[in-house]
Amino acid sequence: EYRILIKHCFLMGKTSEQSLKWLQKCYPTSAPSRTTVYRWFSEFKMDRTSTEDAPRSGRPKEVTNAEIAKQVYRIVLSDRKVKLRELTEAVGISKEWAGYILHDVLEMKKLSARWVPRLLTIDQKQQRVDDSTVAMIKLDQLRFELVAHPSYSPDLAPSNYYLFPNLKRWLQGKRFTSNEEVIAETEAYFEGLDVSYYRKGIEMLENRYTKCIALEGNYVEE
Repeated sequence: EYRILIKHCFLMGKTSEQSLKWLQKCYPTSAPSRTTVYRWFSEFKMDRTSTEDAPRSGRPKEVTNAEIAKQVYRIVLSDRKVKLRELTEAVGISKEWAGYILHDVLEMKKLSARWVPRLLTIDQKQQRVDDSTVAMIKLDQLRFELVAHPSYSPDLAPSNYYLFPNLKRWLQGKRFTSNEEVIAETEAYFEGLDVSYYRKGIEMLENRYTKCIALEGNYVEE
């Protein structure tokens, strides 16, 4: 029973990602999906102890729907890149119902392969202001000099000189018959990258900024 194994990993202090990799290694052809592992980790973090299905008979439809929406929300919070198909498998609802909960109930949309709220709440906006203030204070304490990013400068934007060109090379020569196939392939590409990949692209900024200053603001080609 995968649920028991997932609970064991949780109690052992493993992360959801570590648990997923362990299960994939032990059960290469039948391991549970990422969404399933993340969902059960979310349940255990909410102090759930049982691995049995919750009783369903006799429960009002409104209560059941509200609980399903909460379950979907917890899964999305634990894995912003979760696919609609994985949600339907994890929660046991139709694709149409999952889409309705995401778009109409939770008011979320997919942006850069991640589920995000359509609009920020007042509290979320204030949290961003607070986080920015704390970051600015720390930068001042460390005596960091802030360099404003010039407009229309793809040579100084990691996404333009590093991230997207590599993605284009990954997709080069491949054929797709629908937008969904393109999205799935793009998600697979980014899911296969680790932190060091993104760090490398950002670290390249130092050399590019130095060249830009030496060139008195002219375009940096390499």
